[in-house]
Amino acid sequence: MKKTNWANKAYKGTKVNWAKSQAAIYKLLGDLNIYEIRFTNLKNKFALEFLVQIEEDQKPRGVRIVVPVKYQGEDDEKRKKELNIIHRVLLNHLKAKFVAVQSGLTEFEEEFMAHLIITDGKGNSKTIGEMMLPQYKEAIEEGKIQGFELLPGPEKEEDE
Repeated sequence: MKKTNWANKAYKGTKVNWAKSQAAIYKLLGDLNIYEIRFTNLKNKFALEFLVQIEEDQKPRGVRIVVPVKYQGEDDEKRKKELNIIHRVLLNHLKAKFVAVQSGLTEFEEEFMAHLIITDGKGNSKTIGEMMLPQYKEAIEEGKIQGFELLPGPEKEEDE
């Protein structure tokens, strides 16, 4: 996909500390009655996980959004600047997703599909995106997925 200046420059000038953005994410989710929330911070990424009760009689849906941290150097200021940017992006990403769901543009499962957590019988968990994207990319390269053509092919000539 083509990179654009407006997307590359988004949030680059933010002065909002990443912890303030994290607090805003907690508040946003709390406003939606989502309280089982956790951030996990690692050197090269962080993850936001939460459980959503969509309907009272349904099981909650687990969501995990993993955000890569590109800067791996020793300069704490550069790292802090990147954390400020990506936390701000995540906050606004979540806002946009929930606006789309609440406006009826999409359903929760559709909007968060790649981030929904699935667990195998041994207790190991992955997101649907982690599980399906490699298969999807392979199918794109091959041009087919379970009998469906994913890419337009040459026109077939009709037999006379």
